[in-house]
Amino acid sequence: MQRQNKVAFVASGASRNRGKYMKNRLYLGLAVAALAAPMVFPSAPLQAQQITSGVEGAIADDSGAPIPGATVVITDTRTGASRTVVTGASGSFNASGLTVGGPYTVTATAEGYEGQTIENISLNLQGNASLKFALTTGAGEIVVTAARVKLSQVAVGPGQSFSTEILQNTPSFNRDVRDVIRMDPRVSLDRDDGGSGQDRISCLGGNDRGNSFTVDGISQGDIYGLNDTGFSSRSSTPIPFDAIRETQVQFAPFDVDYGQFTGCAINAVTKSGTNEYQFGGFFEYSDDGMRGNKVAGSKVAPVEPEKRWGAYLGGPIIKDRLFVFGAYEHHEAGQSQDEGPTGADYPIEMPGVSKAQFDAIREVLNRVYKIDTGDLVFSRPFKNDRYFVRGDLQINDDHRFEATYQRLEESTMRADDLATTGTFANTAVGRNTFYLSGTKSNYYSARLYSQWSDALQTELRYSRSEVRDVQDPVGGGEAQSGNPIPRIVVGVDNGATGTPGAVEAGPGFSRSANDLRTNVDQYRAVAKLDAGDHQIKVGMELNRARRRGRIG
Repeated sequence: MQRQNKVAFVASGASRNRGKYMKNRLYLGLAVAALAAPMVFPSAPLQAQQITSGVEGAIADDSGAPIPGATVVITDTRTGASRTVVTGASGSFNASGLTVGGPYTVTATAEGYEGQTIENISLNLQGNASLKFALTTGAGEIVVTAARVKLSQVAVGPGQSFSTEILQNTPSFNRDVRDVIRMDPRVSLDRDDGGSGQDRISCLGGNDRGNSFTVDGISQGDIYGLNDTGFSSRSSTPIPFDAIRETQVQFAPFDVDYGQFTGCAINAVTKSGTNEYQFGGFFEYSDDGMRGNKVAGSKVAPVEPEKRWGAYLGGPIIKDRLFVFGAYEHHEAGQSQDEGPTGADYPIEMPGVSKAQFDAIREVLNRVYKIDTGDLVFSRPFKNDRYFVRGDLQINDDHRFEATYQRLEESTMRADDLATTGTFANTAVGRNTFYLSGTKSNYYSARLYSQWSDALQTELRYSRSEVRDVQDPVGGGEAQSGNPIPRIVVGVDNGATGTPGAVEAGPGFSRSANDLRTNVDQYRAVAKLDAGDHQIKVGMELNRARRRGRIG
């Protein structure tokens, strides 16, 4: 067992000068770790990407002089929540911790001036929306355009954000954010050649193990380093596609919130309920009858029908106050098993073992040793279930609370100790020696955003990740189980002119004892102070990782 605590204190500042931002920052970090285990594990991820956005800017009169004491009201039209701030001596204002997306309406008013309202503002993860109002003397209020108020964005660095509209309209055969972020020319997908068939994300030509992946600020990357995807899941992103509000890819952000990556930071935030009910679902199906049965003249083994379905539902529990959103997605399919004993109708036959020899050895093992190899495998099934639920409570105009729960259950049947080449060439195995590869994971999070004054805002976060690795033989019998099964290899002698082979029963060589369990608790507290020409951010983050496991 291993416990690891990491504490980081960070502080950053930005100076504002005549509406232009100077990215001068001071970073202060402290890390403390306590380790006690005979095994060496990767360090716990210490990262909490930005998952909200904001509106900032300045208000001046038509001559360019700042207007102190002006009132700015920012309203989220989806939920009716509003945030009110007052400009300081320099005429500037800043409101952070706002939910990404929109549309938002921003109204600026000041005594003796004609007020202005700008509508349909959409916020994203790339940075705050910056507005510069120029009010004229008079009374009343008018609706103005984005050009009139000089709408722009203060980006946190090179990267790209993909909104809900892009996620909904971009073709995605696998309903996966990888199909979306690949639109950034700095991102490419490389098909894994290790048997999983997953697309690995390469940013700026780097390996995917240099990337980070977070959902609502919770690290969901490959904690232990055994997966082919770079995610905590082995077969897909670990969250329903319909639950993602926006995703972002960052390469070299200036903000101290981003860290622990050398390739890119992939950041996703989830949907919440609104004052309008929203629901939907989908179903997809395909089978052998919808594909060819030969590739380059070679026969292809049959596979399981592929089915994918899901649904989502969101809306208000209490209008303008309490909202809920939930999503579920299921996917099942199968990969063809192309190699097997001769005479068993496999596309690729193993010359060292025939089906008759396999059946004869199976019968003896079953009768004498009470160990069954299981049937020959022609299709390796896959199953994936993803669950998500989120609740949002608008306590009042100054305080908002969010809570999420996310669960992943997945397994893919993979061959183990079946070999057609190498030292152990022509080793045939049955279904019970194949193994199920995947994870069972639970993620919990709670977040509180508070506006204490026009200048002071805080953010408190807690999250817990429970990741359970799955590497179980189909027939069971690992060393740590209650009924371990010995690994038995029976040689097949085909004479001096024949090709030797083998039949194996029991767990595979690499499945003798596998038990990996990881819990990560993450605590975060951040305060943001708007001091006129300067913005100061001070925060602390604590990650506590507990790992228990062994590899056989």
